[in-house]
Amino acid sequence: MRTCFEWGEGTLAITLEQRSDLTFRVTYGREVTDNLNYSRAAAVLGSCIMHALACEDVLDNSGT
Repeated sequence: MRTCFEWGEGTLAITLEQRSDLTFRVTYGREVTDNLNYSRAAAVLGSCIMHALACEDVLDNSGT
Protein backbone atom coordinates (compact mmCIF):
# COMPACT_ATOMS: atom_id res chain seq x y z
CA MET A 1 0.00 0.00 0.00
CA ARG A 2 1.30 3.45 -0.94
CA THR A 3 0.81 6.55 1.21
CA CYS A 4 -0.55 9.37 -0.95
CA PHE A 5 -1.29 12.05 1.67
CA GLU A 6 -0.48 12.72 5.31
CA TRP A 7 -1.59 15.70 7.37
CA GLY A 8 -1.62 16.60 11.04
CA GLU A 9 -0.47 14.65 14.04
CA GLY A 10 -1.85 12.88 17.08
CA THR A 11 -5.61 12.40 17.25
CA LEU A 12 -6.09 14.68 14.23
CA ALA A 13 -3.62 12.84 11.96
CA ILE A 14 -5.07 12.02 8.53
CA THR A 15 -3.59 9.53 6.07
CA LEU A 16 -4.74 8.50 2.59
CA GLU A 17 -3.33 5.24 1.22
CA GLN A 18 -3.88 3.51 -2.13
CA ARG A 19 -3.56 -0.15 -3.02
CA SER A 20 -2.43 -1.55 -6.35
CA ASP A 21 -6.05 -2.60 -7.03
CA LEU A 22 -6.94 1.15 -6.92
CA THR A 23 -8.87 0.97 -3.63
CA PHE A 24 -8.13 3.42 -0.83
CA ARG A 25 -7.91 3.58 2.95
CA VAL A 26 -8.43 6.78 4.96
CA THR A 27 -7.18 6.87 8.54
CA TYR A 28 -8.21 9.72 10.85
CA GLY A 29 -6.81 9.31 14.34
CA ARG A 30 -7.94 5.81 15.34
CA GLU A 31 -10.79 5.69 12.78
CA VAL A 32 -10.01 3.62 9.68
CA THR A 33 -12.28 3.56 6.62
CA ASP A 34 -11.08 0.92 4.17
CA ASN A 35 -11.73 -0.57 0.71
CA LEU A 36 -12.98 2.72 -0.73
CA ASN A 37 -13.36 3.56 -4.39
CA TYR A 38 -12.02 6.89 -5.67
CA SER A 39 -15.16 8.98 -5.13
CA ARG A 40 -15.92 7.55 -1.68
CA ALA A 41 -12.29 8.06 -0.60
CA ALA A 42 -12.46 11.69 -1.76
CA ALA A 43 -15.65 12.25 0.26
CA VAL A 44 -14.28 10.60 3.41
CA LEU A 45 -10.93 12.42 3.13
CA GLY A 46 -12.67 15.77 2.66
CA SER A 47 -14.92 15.14 5.63
CA CYS A 48 -11.93 14.26 7.83
CA ILE A 49 -10.04 17.38 6.75
CA MET A 50 -13.06 19.62 7.40
CA HIS A 51 -13.61 18.05 10.84
CA ALA A 52 -9.95 18.45 11.80
CA LEU A 53 -9.99 22.10 10.72
CA ALA A 54 -13.14 22.71 12.76
CA CYS A 55 -11.50 21.09 15.79
CA GLU A 56 -8.53 23.43 15.38
CA ASP A 57 -10.90 26.45 15.22
CA VAL A 58 -9.86 27.24 11.65
CA LEU A 59 -13.46 26.93 10.37
CA ASP A 60 -16.54 28.65 11.73
CA ASN A 61 -19.30 26.08 11.51
CA SER A 62 -21.55 27.66 14.12
CA GLY A 63 -24.37 27.93 11.58
CA THR A 64 -24.49 24.18 10.88
